[in-house]
Amino acid sequence: MMQKGKVAIVTGAARGIGKATALALARRGIGVGVVDIQAEGGEATAEEIRALGVPSLAVPTDVADSGQVDAMVEQVKARLGRIDMLVNNAYISGGYAPVPETSDEVWNQVLAVNLSGYFYCARAAARVMMGQGEGGAIVNISSGAGLRGSISAGVQYSASKAGIIGLTKGLAADLAPYGIRVNCIAPGLIDTGLGAAGRWSGWTRAEVERYEKKEIALGRVGRPEEIAEVVVFLLSEAASYMTGEVVVVDGGASLAHKRKKELPPT
Repeated sequence: MMQKGKVAIVTGAARGIGKATALALARRGIGVGVVDIQAEGGEATAEEIRALGVPSLAVPTDVADSGQVDAMVEQVKARLGRIDMLVNNAYISGGYAPVPETSDEVWNQVLAVNLSGYFYCARAAARVMMGQGEGGAIVNISSGAGLRGSISAGVQYSASKAGIIGLTKGLAADLAPYGIRVNCIAPGLIDTGLGAAGRWSGWTRAEVERYEKKEIALGRVGRPEEIAEVVVFLLSEAASYMTGEVVVVDGGASLAHKRKKELPPT
């Protein structure tokens, strides 16, 4: 249930969940402002969208820079005519290091992109949505690490992703009077194109597969397209009575009754 001709901004859309989301929206007739710090990858996504006969504009942007974010939003509005939806997805992890070895630089950089960047984008997009007077929808991509911490990413990553959940609830309360809904998705382990082990701090493929079998109820990692479809739902009129919610999409990894039986050696 989406009205063709509306426009979405998707950050981190050069690959992975962001790209899958941008394409899923385009297939439903939604114009897409493709935002990524990687100019070449962002333009490639925009070209795929235009090949579907849907308007798209790639805007290279560092979301940690509020000035760049404001300029990006104005550019998307000027070129595509309006802004109805925002998907905050751009992130960095900063890699894993024990807390005593985590530097100020890594901490500040991850929080700047993963949390401040989400706020900057939401603030700029909300200004446009409020001016249009027709409401809107925002989806923030958090992580299971924001709910329960992580054994594979540094403390800065878990903190930023937990902050996104709090930001979602604050934005939802503040923007509800303007008809702007704000929800959040907490994905589990997703193969984002770097390989399923890509975000797991040097784990081998065999170690990841063992984790899948032991800790994920469905026994596999997720696909970006599976997250994208949940994003589409939350942006659509089908979710018109949802705001401030956190939707966990992790294949059952967060279930209390995880399978604990010993697996045969790999």
